[in-house]
Amino acid sequence: MKFFSIFFSLTLLTGCSAQNLKPETQNLNDCSTIRFDSTYVSNTKNFVMPCLGGSSTFDLKSLRGPTIINVWGSWCLGCREEMPYFVDLYNNTKFTQSQVQLIGVDVAENNFAAGSDFAMSNKMSWPNLADINNKSKLLFGMGVPVTWFIDEKGSVIYQRIGAYPDKKTLFNDVKKYFKVDF
Repeated sequence: MKFFSIFFSLTLLTGCSAQNLKPETQNLNDCSTIRFDSTYVSNTKNFVMPCLGGSSTFDLKSLRGPTIINVWGSWCLGCREEMPYFVDLYNNTKFTQSQVQLIGVDVAENNFAAGSDFAMSNKMSWPNLADINNKSKLLFGMGVPVTWFIDEKGSVIYQRIGAYPDKKTLFNDVKKYFKVDF
């Protein structure tokens, strides 16, 4: 009887442990690291979006660079194909030592969970916003994937429409426009 109660207690304790939690959820960024223009005052809420990694929101219009914005959707084949290149970029020491930030914008999902699940399963640990009301198409256009390079003044210095075909092309663009020496 004593063995049974110990066994039962251990089973309950291990059944409620953190092993049942998705370990990747700890890797979604809560967007608190996004650099922005603190003097920007919005007269509209049109571009405020929730962060996939937390309860915070962010106004895209206040964003300042240098920044790479990658607009993606979990349903998009090109987005799925290029995402490993962005993961490699974000995890590259030379990139993380630069001042360039990487931000994702998830668009046109059926629900919030589709985007966060995709980000977790692909280890997208940089800040990702959820465009749940398709607001960003006014800024970025209709198609995905699209990648924008924004300078420190907030101006677009490069736009790539379509998926990156390989890691080398992405890294070359980052080197060319942001002078990151890989």
